[in-house]
Amino acid sequence: MTESEVVELAQAFRLYGFFRIDLDSGHFFATSDVFRMFGMESTKGPLNMVEFRSRIHPEDMPMLMESFERTCAEKQSYHNIYRALNAENQYKFVRTVGKFRAKPNSAGEIVGITYEFFERLRTAAFSDGEQ
Repeated sequence: MTESEVVELAQAFRLYGFFRIDLDSGHFFATSDVFRMFGMESTKGPLNMVEFRSRIHPEDMPMLMESFERTCAEKQSYHNIYRALNAENQYKFVRTVGKFRAKPNSAGEIVGITYEFFERLRTAAFSDGEQ
């Protein structure tokens, strides 16, 4: 199986977004699935951090901020499970896995994935390959 097939299958039936945070500028870039998970309008360029923060449960924000700080300081990986508002303004659980990545002539960046958790239900779904 190729790397692109792995990514295609991972994203086929679940919102599975990728992100990058440039530590020099503080800009947060994300794929369209991240925007959809948080009930936000997808944009080109950096994500609106004020809006993004408003979509995360206030009790979970300190844990996320600590993860980013420790990842930057200790150049390590992390994962968080937290509550986020979706497009229907209902809290759902999401998981984020990220890691520090060195970048020449800069403070580096954090890269990672975010995906939704679903209740365990028996189901079947099919895709015709159309996006």
